[in-house]
Amino acid sequence: MKNKILMIFIMFLLPVSFGSGQKISSEELMKELPKIDSIECKFKQEKNIKNLQRPLLSEGNFRFVKGEGVYFETLYPIKSTVSYTNKEYKQINDIILAISNKKYSKIDREFDFFLSKNGNVWELELKPKTGSRSEKYLETLNIEGEKYINKIIITAKDGSRTTQWFLVE
Repeated sequence: MKNKILMIFIMFLLPVSFGSGQKISSEELMKELPKIDSIECKFKQEKNIKNLQRPLLSEGNFRFVKGEGVYFETLYPIKSTVSYTNKEYKQINDIILAISNKKYSKIDREFDFFLSKNGNVWELELKPKTGSRSEKYLETLNIEGEKYINKIIITAKDGSRTTQWFLVE
């Protein structure tokens, strides 16, 4: 169940693996990426599922409250609200909080980090380590941003891919 929950979160955060990033330690990563502050913005999501001809599209409002968690208010195609602040979504919330607070030790045991930078734009690929819980269902988690996270791409082992865009004004 927790693996499915982590996958759902990842679907709401990072298409294809960037592949050009250099492997980097969590200590080096802390120096390279900015701290992520609380934010409210619009989001759009496209989920491509193996054996489905068309992607599943959704959009709505996104809110990240530093120290608290993540909230998605989907307005299209159906209205729903999901938060990652309760015990059930603790693992997902921990990943987001670790990245936003630049405290990577919790996720360092689970993932290898690959970083690419072009000016202020950075791309971070998280690849599950051999034997980790995430390795069973996740191929890669890619995060792109500048001051804030702009895009997240989640590529699952089953071939499905979810891309999320965060439209910060």
